[in-house]
Amino acid sequence: MRKFGGVLLSAAMVLSVGLLAAPAGAAAGPGCAALTSKAVLKTTVITLSKCTPAAATGGSGGGTFTSSTSKSGTLNVTITWAAGHGTTKGNIKFGVAKGLGKCGKGTTTRFAIAGSVTGGTGTAVKTIKAGQKVAASVCSGKSLTLEPGTSLTL
Repeated sequence: MRKFGGVLLSAAMVLSVGLLAAPAGAAAGPGCAALTSKAVLKTTVITLSKCTPAAATGGSGGGTFTSSTSKSGTLNVTITWAAGHGTTKGNIKFGVAKGLGKCGKGTTTRFAIAGSVTGGTGTAVKTIKAGQKVAASVCSGKSLTLEPGTSLTL
């Protein structure tokens, strides 16, 4: 199993999950349509892109988290948004989702992410407010990605 370190969002983001992520084209609140990861020693670097609204997120963001081999747990996460748009802080729970969903070849586990925004800074905090729900469905293999057709919602 791939080290699972900080899916926010991710996530990812498990409260009463299943598939909590909204379809990528859904007109929900703020969110990101793409997530990639890179493992560096005992750290996982998460990059979010295709994020909306751009006025609050700068269009992308990311964070760094201590890697873990746990299949479930709770993380306090901070997303730093692009172009000085500030940060979003959250508390997320993650756990193994039922089945692999639409995750592609090479996926070993699909994680359900759920939680809520706890605060933030800068322009982002005006749109992404404390109490907003966080949800995502994340495919885990050699790296972490969003399940195809879903997005990370904030």
